[in-house]
Amino acid sequence: MSDKINIMILQTRHIESISYLTAELVNAFPPERYQVTLVYLETGEPTAADALAHRCVFLGLDKTDYKGLRLKAMKKVRPFLESHHFDVIIANMYKPVHLLMQLRRSVSARLCIGIIHAFGEFDRFGRRWMMRLSLDKRWHMVGVSEPVRRYLINARCGLYEHNTSAINNAVDVKAIAAQAMDASAARAALHLPAGGFLFGTVGRCVKGKRHLEMLKAFHQFCGERNDVFLVIIGDGELRPVLDEYIAQHHLQGKVFLAGYVPQAMRFIRALDVFVFPSESEGFGIALLEAMALGLPALVNKVEPLTSIVNGCGITVDTADVAAMSAAMKDYYEMPLQARETKGLQHYHRVQEHYAIEQFRSAYRALVEQKLSGIE
Repeated sequence: MSDKINIMILQTRHIESISYLTAELVNAFPPERYQVTLVYLETGEPTAADALAHRCVFLGLDKTDYKGLRLKAMKKVRPFLESHHFDVIIANMYKPVHLLMQLRRSVSARLCIGIIHAFGEFDRFGRRWMMRLSLDKRWHMVGVSEPVRRYLINARCGLYEHNTSAINNAVDVKAIAAQAMDASAARAALHLPAGGFLFGTVGRCVKGKRHLEMLKAFHQFCGERNDVFLVIIGDGELRPVLDEYIAQHHLQGKVFLAGYVPQAMRFIRALDVFVFPSESEGFGIALLEAMALGLPALVNKVEPLTSIVNGCGITVDTADVAAMSAAMKDYYEMPLQARETKGLQHYHRVQEHYAIEQFRSAYRALVEQKLSGIE
């Protein structure tokens, strides 16, 4: 009989923005002491990252199966939980957390950890009520930043200081550097101008990302300048609005909409400045990846983004188009050495505070601490 601690990591499906963090969750638990099973609610094919786990299971649900009352999902997941014993279950993101709470009588694990990535998950009364009803002493919730943790506590859903933690998301600096193209190759791959000053961002084209405000700010700033450009890597419902604005203001050749690009961070060295104007972010992995590549950043003046850059970059209220435009001008006019210094400060900040080794050790320490308290 194995003396290893059995851990299940549960999430909905392969999600590009957090897939490598899922792999690092697996890496947090050495196989000499732990046995990790990675479970996806939907269908899929195992990836190289999935192979890090002892076992990978796809339960074959459709994403509509765990909407609303989640009856189909419960019917599928309940027998799996009842036929397997896990000492620890880690539910990654809100929907797996909620599903496990609905199935709490079928969960035999001694410890359940929920990871919440975003603000707003408990804004609805029904979700807060469900959390208060279902929480027991086995549960511990992790916010991916201290502001997310404070949100969870302030939501009045049964979460307090003693049953919550903040564990920052993190990046593998060496891996990112190894995968990223150099600036000229990245610009060529994205069909961008070989020369000139390039601002850019990565993210879905949706309202909360404030891409339209960024586009308007760039329009104000660029004026008659012919050596400044903007690229947006990402797609979404706001794309037609951006296309229309570009056409109306004759910004073709200055603004480039690259669309969805897999593993977009490979191309980020194409930029001179990374812009992260999002209205709200639970953490901001794309920002962290850009910082890990030594890029100076222009970010919205909200937490946790301001804490991440910690005075190294330029922060403005990105709802204020004029302020964002002025910040772009500041970067454009900044001497190259000063910009490079800001980028280097960003790189060192990631190394010191957001390295993947800290992420792994924090989750391992949390599991060991909580299990020792139970025993």
